Amino acid sequence: MKKKNKNNINKDDIIKIDDTNEFNEIKKELEKRTKEIKNSQVKNKNVSNSNNKKIKEIKDEKSKVSIFFLVITLIATILYGINIYLNLDLNNIIIIDLVKSCSFVLISFLIILILFKVNSKKITPYIIILCLILITYFIFSTSYSKENDIYVIDFIGQEASSFIEWADNYNIEIIELHEYSDTIKKNHIIMQEYGINTLISDIKTFKITISDGPNYDKEVVVSNLTGLTYDEVINYIKENYLNNVYIEFIESDKTKDTVIEQIGSGSLKRNDEIKFIFSKGLESESIPVKDLKGLSLFEATSYLKRNSILYDIKYEYSNDVEKDYIISQDIVDEIVTDKLTLVISKGKEIIVPDLSNMTSLEISKWALLNNIKIKYLEEYNKEIPLGKVITTDKVKGDIVSSDEVITITISKGSMTMPKITTLADFKVWANNNNVNYEEIYEFSNEFKSGEIIKTSHEENSKLTENDTVVITISKGKSVTIPNFVGMSKSTIQTKCKDLNLSCTFTYGSYTEATKRDIALKQSKANGSVVASGTNVLITLSSGIYEKVSVPSFTGKSKNQITSSCNSLGIICNFKYDNNYRNEAYDTAISQDKTGSIIKGSVVNITLSKGPAKTYTVVIDGSLLSLGNPEQTKKTLKSKLESACPGVKFNFSFQAVNSGIGYLNPNSQVKVGSNSFTQGKTYNVIINSN
Repeated sequence: MKKKNKNNINKDDIIKIDDTNEFNEIKKELEKRTKEIKNSQVKNKNVSNSNNKKIKEIKDEKSKVSIFFLVITLIATILYGINIYLNLDLNNIIIIDLVKSCSFVLISFLIILILFKVNSKKITPYIIILCLILITYFIFSTSYSKENDIYVIDFIGQEASSFIEWADNYNIEIIELHEYSDTIKKNHIIMQEYGINTLISDIKTFKITISDGPNYDKEVVVSNLTGLTYDEVINYIKENYLNNVYIEFIESDKTKDTVIEQIGSGSLKRNDEIKFIFSKGLESESIPVKDLKGLSLFEATSYLKRNSILYDIKYEYSNDVEKDYIISQDIVDEIVTDKLTLVISKGKEIIVPDLSNMTSLEISKWALLNNIKIKYLEEYNKEIPLGKVITTDKVKGDIVSSDEVITITISKGSMTMPKITTLADFKVWANNNNVNYEEIYEFSNEFKSGEIIKTSHEENSKLTENDTVVITISKGKSVTIPNFVGMSKSTIQTKCKDLNLSCTFTYGSYTEATKRDIALKQSKANGSVVASGTNVLITLSSGIYEKVSVPSFTGKSKNQITSSCNSLGIICNFKYDNNYRNEAYDTAISQDKTGSIIKGSVVNITLSKGPAKTYTVVIDGSLLSLGNPEQTKKTLKSKLESACPGVKFNFSFQAVNSGIGYLNPNSQVKVGSNSFTQGKTYNVIINSN
């Protein structure tokens, strides 16, 4: 039979109980059980509420941590973006790096936005990982970019000093070159070795080309500016970089401020002297002098001359005003009654440091920074270490200006014996370093002629000022010269080949008994000892001579004489008389030999130049260059020499006040028709300043 559970009493069971007491007991038991169940339910509910509260608190804590890390990550990303912006050089944008950096910032922001919207219990680890990644990348990339991702700047057209300071900051060695330039200002950079996409970390030396300004030795064609205005001339001077121009204003009835005379035109160097004379009209008016500050010395003085203002010049150093430009003046916007004083800049006042304690690299940087030219000399010096300064022509505290040249002598250390390869190299080294030396020549079977056998000092041994280096040179193998006289040419050639001698031949005179090609004499004596390969000149007989009878050629033509000389077997040498004569041209007037002479001999014959001719030459004004005496001389000389062969012209200049470039009244050559006779000399005198 199935046993019933006391806790599971149903209604039917209660009704069947007849005993009242028993019923009450059961009722009490039931109420007790019901109360216990209710208390248990309340307790369970309280526990559940407590657990839910704890779970909520944990969730809230995790949410705060996630938000904290998201905010940190966002701040790091924003700082990285600001760092990119602050380090962005608009003139030197590296596109790849810019794209990488911007992409990183953009992706980071997108991830952060996504994480803010995701509601998941597992989000916190991902946020922490992302935060750490972003912060690490930010620190690494900014540090790396500061140290390694620095690129070269474009310095083209900038002052060289700015490049030097930049290169010095990164310990880059500078190699400077210089070129003339009409477009890049002096001491500014024309070219640089590396472009803006080059990392500084990849550079050890940096080559730059610095402008020396216009080349004033360059030849240009200077036009004749006569008739142009003052402003047009000044612009022309500037555009063509003419560097030695003198301007003068004189009273004239010509239009005021126009060129009335120019001295110097055509093909000239920029620094050749050119003079322009302007008209200042017949009446000059005093005007208040304008402020000339900032103008060049040439522009300022030209303005003052133009307005008949007297001036004095005083020079001062200036850190602000370029050299040879106006710093100030003592009178401005007033009429100058006496003299105006101009203060001209000598350029920046540069104080010379202690160059003797600087390295050549430090000196070069200082000179480049201050536009100073350095001339280096080198000397051996046993007291001063290699590369150190021995002397300078400027000492600490001296004041110099830009473009000044400082001479510095650098020590080459103690003088040592170099490695000797050839005699020529040794002589160059010895002469350059004032080393005394002595040459000794010896025959040698081991060394070829000219090779060095030995030296008195070994390689790398130290030398003093009083040492004399003795160098022994090989004369090659020795050969004893035989007696060649009486031998035939073919026998001598064989003999010379066997003895390793260089024998050359020449023919002497005819003889009474010695046949042709037999040796008559030799340049090296019989029995003398010489070096192998020595040249010996052998004189051979021209053969047994034959005599011929030479007639008188006086009165005969050159062609007739030439024919007779050829038939007689003699050599006729012609020359013309110094003077013009009545005899016809090419007619013989004298000779140095007649009668019986040896066949093959030379006969000197003098010919007549013929009667003197007279030439008529017309000189017109177009051949004369006003203001240019040299050009007048050049034109007349070409004209006269081509038109008057045999006539001599002496050119000279005479100083005058006007008519420069024209013929002087005392000149024998004049404008118009002239007659010139051969053999005579005429003086050509040209007016000059």
